[in-house]
Amino acid sequence: MLDTKELNENQQMAVQWDKGPLLVLAGPGSGKTFVLTRRIAHLIDRDTAARFRVLGLTFTTKAADEMHTRVKHFLGANTSRARLTTFHSFCTEVLRQHGSHLGLKPDFEILSQDMDRLPVLNDAIREADVPNMPLVNDQGIIKMIDHLLREGHDPVADTPLLGKTWVRPIYHAYLNLQLRHNHLDFGSLLVCCLRLFRDHPRIAKHYQIVYPYICVDEYQDTNKCQDMLLRALCPGTNANLFVVADDDQIIYQWNGASPERLEKLRSEYNMQVIQLPESFRCPPEVIRLANALIHFNQKRSPDKKPLTSVVMEQSSSVVCAQHFHNESAEMDWVARNIRERNLPLGECVVLARNTKLLQVAATSLQKMGLAPYRSERKSEFEYPLLCFVHSALRLANAPQNHEQIGPLCKAFYDLTDVNVRVDDAEAESGVNGGSLLRGFLDAAQSNPMISPDSQPLLTALGDQLIERLKYQEFVRAVFAWSKGRNQPEGIDKNHDEEAQEMNVWHQLSHEIRQHFSDPTLSQFLQELDLHPKVRPPKPNEVQCLTIHQAKGKEFRHVYLVGLAEDQLPSYYARQKGNASREIEEERRNCFVAITRAQSSLTLTFADRYFGWQKQPSRFLCEMGLPVSA
Repeated sequence: MLDTKELNENQQMAVQWDKGPLLVLAGPGSGKTFVLTRRIAHLIDRDTAARFRVLGLTFTTKAADEMHTRVKHFLGANTSRARLTTFHSFCTEVLRQHGSHLGLKPDFEILSQDMDRLPVLNDAIREADVPNMPLVNDQGIIKMIDHLLREGHDPVADTPLLGKTWVRPIYHAYLNLQLRHNHLDFGSLLVCCLRLFRDHPRIAKHYQIVYPYICVDEYQDTNKCQDMLLRALCPGTNANLFVVADDDQIIYQWNGASPERLEKLRSEYNMQVIQLPESFRCPPEVIRLANALIHFNQKRSPDKKPLTSVVMEQSSSVVCAQHFHNESAEMDWVARNIRERNLPLGECVVLARNTKLLQVAATSLQKMGLAPYRSERKSEFEYPLLCFVHSALRLANAPQNHEQIGPLCKAFYDLTDVNVRVDDAEAESGVNGGSLLRGFLDAAQSNPMISPDSQPLLTALGDQLIERLKYQEFVRAVFAWSKGRNQPEGIDKNHDEEAQEMNVWHQLSHEIRQHFSDPTLSQFLQELDLHPKVRPPKPNEVQCLTIHQAKGKEFRHVYLVGLAEDQLPSYYARQKGNASREIEEERRNCFVAITRAQSSLTLTFADRYFGWQKQPSRFLCEMGLPVSA
């Protein structure tokens, strides 16, 4: 049996919970991921001969990979009885196996960029042919469709969106076109899985039997569609639904999260509640600020216990507040303070409510000779070698995917200086059963500019990918070709970034193989599309993150900048009123930000931001740090 001596009393109660629904209200730094993974390991370890599996759901691939690593540490080979994944990856798996009921093939493509979604939208608008349609730009309609997807709307049966009856037929056509062309965007993955469970109850029943225990991390971040999926998997109020959440960390209302949803789940499932108010992360001084701040929010669990710190009190002051004339002086001081304190750069973070302020911070850090790190989401690889590999794999998976032939030709030219025209590849494909990849190969082979240096690329393409569909061997052959070429002396910025992107590829490939020991090509591509292509920070970089990007992370030294009205809280929230749900969410943003700190917390604000006079944030006073403008 697993040893639980290191768990406190409440953590042990949660891990050893027997049957039925349970809500674990877990504050920041309370060890919620530790408890969740121990709970999953405990369920499997106590019934080693059983055949049931446990489904663990979370929101980010990084969180899912961390869960998998922890459970594997406890269970070893028995980890295969736990499916630890994101909502999107789970729905992808369901649709791979059962999507044929909706007309979907297992090798469907995932549309990860708006530029790929917009052509589908334009076709949907033409197909819907809505009379007297108002003048709305494509991005506006995409936002409406995304709202419907987050709400899990049935395009046929549900009521119109805010009375806009013209949206529904476009939404209906948009979903149907995706199914017809064998691709889905992120929101449609969830909606189509939900439709599958609704229209084919036996499929939902199958997953209820396979996964009698379901554990959910960060439930407070769910949108309505994700909540409906959970309810389809757990239809009875006595279901073994184990939910970890914190209503003080709901900061995704703009993406469909809702304080009311957590309370409704708790009420309708008549959930028992175990609270984890002890923070193993934040010093007592930070916890005092956090409790004082969040107390001003009205939409909280009525029985919520205040946070307590089990971190030893530090001898020097943990919290520092600083006031400046403008944002430039503020960020220059932050950069200088990090250097003067001689802090380990990888243990520092600059947090702000918006990216505009982070850009000023990054500039100040650079002036001080410090390297900033900005986490900007990337859904595609950018450098020629990986573009060539990725496009070739996509064409091997979907031979008539015309969107990929252009990137393949461009990447090949960037690598070899050989220009294979898209028209020539498409013409050759006409005599090869419509396979664009074979058409590209034939057009390239007949090009007089092909040199002995570039021939191994085409050999790998033909022998490994087209003839045998050995995609992993193809990837290894292409990488070996690249490694064997003569590289220019020294490493410039472009080569450094390409090396970093290669590291991202290898890391993602490793993580995918952890979950699928021998993934098929379609599995590999789908999982690759579900993972962001962002490189991790280096140890010598100061991270500059929005509060949303920092959620779920912790840092020894936190600098929360821009604590002024119209910054934090935002201008939009202020316009909604002092008692609005928007102001409460801004307060939760501030709560999340300060509770990232493990050793020190520095709060800064200025009189002027980008030329506009501002007042100090109300949150400073609410934390018990009165200031004058």
